[in-house]
Amino acid sequence: MKGFPQFLLMVCLVFSTGISAQTEFTPQRQQAMQYMQKADLLKRTGSLTESFNAYTGAIDVDPGYADAYMKRALLLRQMGRYQESLTDYNKAIEINPYSEIYYDQRARLMMLRSNYRDAITDLTKALELSPYDDYLLDSRAIARLQAGEYRDALEDFNFILELNPADTLTYLKRAITYMRADMPDDALTDIDSALTLAPRSELVHDIRGLYYLDIGEPQEAVRAFTAAIDYNPTFAIAYYNRSVAYKKLGMTEKSLSDLNIAISLNHDFPNAYFNRAVTRRQLGHEEEALEDYSKAIAIKSDFTDALFNRGFTKTMLGSYAESLPDFDRAVESSPRDPTVYNMRGNIKAFFGDYLDAIDDYNQAIELNSNYGEAYYNRGITKLLSYQDQGGCDDLQRSSDMGYERARERLPYFCGGSK
Repeated sequence: MKGFPQFLLMVCLVFSTGISAQTEFTPQRQQAMQYMQKADLLKRTGSLTESFNAYTGAIDVDPGYADAYMKRALLLRQMGRYQESLTDYNKAIEINPYSEIYYDQRARLMMLRSNYRDAITDLTKALELSPYDDYLLDSRAIARLQAGEYRDALEDFNFILELNPADTLTYLKRAITYMRADMPDDALTDIDSALTLAPRSELVHDIRGLYYLDIGEPQEAVRAFTAAIDYNPTFAIAYYNRSVAYKKLGMTEKSLSDLNIAISLNHDFPNAYFNRAVTRRQLGHEEEALEDYSKAIAIKSDFTDALFNRGFTKTMLGSYAESLPDFDRAVESSPRDPTVYNMRGNIKAFFGDYLDAIDDYNQAIELNSNYGEAYYNRGITKLLSYQDQGGCDDLQRSSDMGYERARERLPYFCGGSK
């Protein structure tokens, strides 16, 4: 086992050989291995349900077979059955707590579920078993980056570069970490180091463009993204990123052109569809925008921004009843975003569901106590449901927060400010 400390290996042999010997070559283990071979083949051919049944058969025959739980966990993760996958990972590690691979695989599931702290814990355990594994170090660094633990992420990237000073990708990842940590000078130093190592790499130039976007220099960003495209004309992400830079420069048509190219190169690019939809809406092309929002959602069903904006676009087109399910899904995918509750409340209020609408406004305000628009909407809805005093209190508060519509309408609904 790679990286396994020798003395621990000896201890494990002394204390676990008896257990291993009892099971590894028993008739039950041999039968379980046959199930496993069948399951692996079925998985490769895309017969996932049958593969699941075969892995389950292996476990039923030999309940102490850690690899069977691990392989079924991998399959369940592929099938999107994350909770069941986690149960199998836990069982595999319970049977064999000395495999860095098991901890690494469970960490990947945690990453998929955005549970970065538990992923970090698992990867740390894996690194205790294999301390010089640069792949595990890289995975933990990324988990730490996603969790906002920038200093710890930098320590991991530093160690990787000590092990391999010519690792271009790690320079780029460390540069991104420096950008997240608001350390732009260090980020640029790492990008320059990567550029020295790989001057014709489209990825290096693309990250350089992101750096210039981050520090507010879109013109320099355009030059960097153009260099990336020159080195690789099929690099869809560079077109997408350049479209963002063009948009910041007010060059809407060029931005739209780059989005069209990005989508033509990669038809499964939800962010490109979303940004093209936003641009089309700005140009007044509501129907085309709606089509792009739908494509973004079809690719990534929990794409909150696309759900929100498709719902909003439907309301602009007068399809109020059709917009509500989009806002329901947006709330499910981003339950901490006050804007989706506010917009869903507006749709409910439009249909006369005042009490449900007020519940949504309450949630929006609970998430953001300074949300002047939500106070205004709740105030108007309370007035419509004959809660005059509460409605006027909300309008007054919205006006005090500087929400202009509340200030304008307060005299009409409540006889002026109090």
